[in-house]
Amino acid sequence: MGVDTYEHIDTMLRSVQEDVADSELRFKLRTARQLCDAMKEHYIQGQQAIERTDIDEETIESLRELGYLG
Repeated sequence: MGVDTYEHIDTMLRSVQEDVADSELRFKLRTARQLCDAMKEHYIQGQQAIERTDIDEETIESLRELGYLG
């Protein structure tokens, strides 16, 4: 999963939010979008932390295979 995935999810939620008239459902969709944005920021911070560490290439490759690195 990468930043593009979070952005795609937000795009889909925004599209539905624009089509929904019910205020309670719009609130829930807006909240879901905010949570998605928070998760994206958490992911970005994790990626930056990994990039700053001194990790050997084998471990980096393992992290990529497990989906922790883009």
